[in-house]
Amino acid sequence: MFGPLEFSSTAKEFSDNYEKTEKDAISCVLCSSTFNFPSEKDTCLAHIFECHNLVIADVHQIGNLKKYLEFWKQQFSEAPITEFCSTIVADIKKDGLPLKDNEYFLLSDVHDKDKFIREKLQTEFLESALDQQKLEREDTNYSHGCLFCRQIIEPTRSEYIIHLSTQHNLQLGKPENLVHVDDLIKLLEEKMEKLQCIFCEKTFKDRNVLKEHMRKKMHKRINPDNEEYDRFYIVNYKGPGKNWKKEKKRQDSAEDEPCDWSDWQETLTLSIVCLFCEESFSSWENVLHHMIDAHDFNYEDSTSEMDFYEQVKLVNYIRRQLYRNRCINCDNEFSNRAETLEHIISQTHNTMPSKQLWNQPEFYFPTYENDAFLCQIEDGINDNKEELNSDLSEALSEINVLTSLEQG
Repeated sequence: MFGPLEFSSTAKEFSDNYEKTEKDAISCVLCSSTFNFPSEKDTCLAHIFECHNLVIADVHQIGNLKKYLEFWKQQFSEAPITEFCSTIVADIKKDGLPLKDNEYFLLSDVHDKDKFIREKLQTEFLESALDQQKLEREDTNYSHGCLFCRQIIEPTRSEYIIHLSTQHNLQLGKPENLVHVDDLIKLLEEKMEKLQCIFCEKTFKDRNVLKEHMRKKMHKRINPDNEEYDRFYIVNYKGPGKNWKKEKKRQDSAEDEPCDWSDWQETLTLSIVCLFCEESFSSWENVLHHMIDAHDFNYEDSTSEMDFYEQVKLVNYIRRQLYRNRCINCDNEFSNRAETLEHIISQTHNTMPSKQLWNQPEFYFPTYENDAFLCQIEDGINDNKEELNSDLSEALSEINVLTSLEQG
């Protein structure tokens, strides 16, 4: 078993809830097991899924996960879990043994209480960040040495950020968009003290080589794909789906235009990668035609009678086999991808694999966590379950607990 991979040159989506709390023990929502937060957050979520069959939808968008779990522990102590959760029954295999009619529970904001607590925590989350930002803005006693020239900058944090931008071309964003500035500067200082580039995070032999590298490579900026920086941008506190990476991309494309968020559209697009080779396409139709022409595999015909979850498992199975340079039908292993594909074509193994190969619960987990192919899948059957499928598919593909469990 191995954790989700990621296709290269594709931006990660925002996925952290930016909790900043001291280490504290919290009990599982359904048993007495305890976990230290935030360090054991993923372990806690994996336990909830593995031991109690409970999936929390959009867990990465919850403002304060610790308080959220405490709320639901109280609710579950007063009423059965089925009163608050959607359910699905599935056959799985665990420890090599088939288990039939296993019941799984989805906790999401479809339920009024869940929607209420999420909104309440999000509001508290935003208010806390705004209070912190207000304190930082009004503080006129700030004094700190520059990261590069060691000049003492005062009397405000805004002056410090502007100095880094104008004198050293270090672009952290506008001062009014930042929060927890002291922690941000401390983090950057720690990286540079370790002679580490703040963008690519490579380590160099001395400070002069590091500074020259950052200048020549234009690495005087932070890496937008590094989630440890997310909590320093106030937009990330405004609600689910808001993050500084998307907003910055929009601002870069229209620097001096007035901001009119009413027509704001997502600017990040994910390439759809072929199931068999590394070719990528911007449209679903193109990748389907490519698989027919290049690999003689008609995905739509092969999956026309399959529901959403069967297709998810099939795609993740094929992805994993090709990553391991194994045939999708006979499981023979080869030294590289080219040999694998040559074998699949020559032996006519580019047909639908046996269901027993891919119809396993482990293939609910994406092989590549940024796999845009999975976002295109449509349910061939069970159209009458559209709403439930939407909730559960989003939970299975996005929440951190599944990724954590797969890595275990």
